Amino acid sequence: MKTFLILFLFFFLFFISCNTTEDPNTLSGDPKTEFSNVGDTTTAWFDLRDIGLGNKEIVVDVAVVSNNNGIVTSRGKLVVDTAITHKIDTTLGTATLPEEIKKAIREKFIRAFNAKIDSSDKNNIKIEFEIKSKVTTEGIQDFHHSEGDLSKPFTLVKYSAKVGDKYEFKDNQGNKFVREVTQRSTTDDYPIGFWLIKVIVVEETIEEGPYKDLFGKITYYTNHKFGLVGVKYEINGKNYKINIWPPNL
Repeated sequence: MKTFLILFLFFFLFFISCNTTEDPNTLSGDPKTEFSNVGDTTTAWFDLRDIGLGNKEIVVDVAVVSNNNGIVTSRGKLVVDTAITHKIDTTLGTATLPEEIKKAIREKFIRAFNAKIDSSDKNNIKIEFEIKSKVTTEGIQDFHHSEGDLSKPFTLVKYSAKVGDKYEFKDNQGNKFVREVTQRSTTDDYPIGFWLIKVIVVEETIEEGPYKDLFGKITYYTNHKFGLVGVKYEINGKNYKINIWPPNL
């Protein structure tokens, strides 16, 4: 169970508008972007000092292995140890969840990310995962809430979005996820490396269903040129940030 919390931070950590008749979970645009070509590699890292584990980082490289008219498949590999998984489990407050809920979450993430775990060495736990998304010049959608069902996309962002736009999705377990655009930069104000860029900020919450009170809020930071550039997870009054370095920066 604990190993899946790592994936949660990166990917759960890696929609319906009130003002348009267009389905907000429909995405058009050119499937050719500067960060979704085969071989493009995005790097994500999480500072373990945020959870009290000294001067360490978890670093993950996620590479695009296919792009079929905008349907992008990316794969990555993660190596952790039991000290990290135990600390994250405790920090998120999931250590005390009932076993049946832990099992349901574990199975959901296996399906969502086609995850494979080798835990034979507790100090060298290997996690391989796959992410499917739709990426175009108009925006980004993902399929992890639909557990890889490409007929059920969930919009992460549309670059033309206005503050207040919402995207909704209900999964097979009855959880209703809502993503809302809460901010559009008017100046270059988001730090990435040595640069500042404009971002569209999207917040995700679970409005109803069995997971409603179990997880906090996820905030996504996106940019029309670089895609997803950051993720923040908020729970129990604390914030945990995942920094993302796009391949075209």
